[in-house]
Amino acid sequence: MNYLDITTPISDQMVHWPDNAPVHLRLTRSFAYGDPANVSEISMSVHTATHVDAPRHFIQDGPDVTTLDLNTLLGPCRVVRIHDPRLITLAEVEPLDPQPGQRILFRTRNSDADWTHQPFNPDFVKLDFPAAKFLQQRGVVCVGVDYISVGGSDTHHALLDHRITVIEALALGHVEPGDYELICLPLRIVGADGAPCRALLRPL
Repeated sequence: MNYLDITTPISDQMVHWPDNAPVHLRLTRSFAYGDPANVSEISMSVHTATHVDAPRHFIQDGPDVTTLDLNTLLGPCRVVRIHDPRLITLAEVEPLDPQPGQRILFRTRNSDADWTHQPFNPDFVKLDFPAAKFLQQRGVVCVGVDYISVGGSDTHHALLDHRITVIEALALGHVEPGDYELICLPLRIVGADGAPCRALLRPL
């Protein structure tokens, strides 16, 4: 069965966190300029488009992205539809009965529109702290969301302090709730607090 690509494409001037570096793509060599090849340059925050957070993102001198346990990003996962228009709350997460070692991706109203080139939306649906703490207590190893942040600093700490891998800015608009195999591989950037990644799902 074919894999579903749930990676948000990286494109010039796409939405980014307001105080982060924007995305710039440009040709530094081009056939049009008489060069023997096309060569592109990219500059961006590592927390733009589909990316994985490392503990260092919110922990001073914490482990960088090269230390992530890739087992948390490979294997069975569950895609869950969230109905609350504001938050991923404990009221919707608790009935899921998450199990130790589980990977959960949350599809919210964020996925109902293409936000990649829209202005940053501070009212995106995010994971609230009680739900994040519950997921941590239940032993979940990976949490994925469909906007460029999982939530506030308390939510990040509830996950990253316990080495729960966080995937942000997933493209889930074409994905139905259910069970899948996840493949998500972040770039191996030494010292980085996060990294762009390619993420795929295969229905189980």
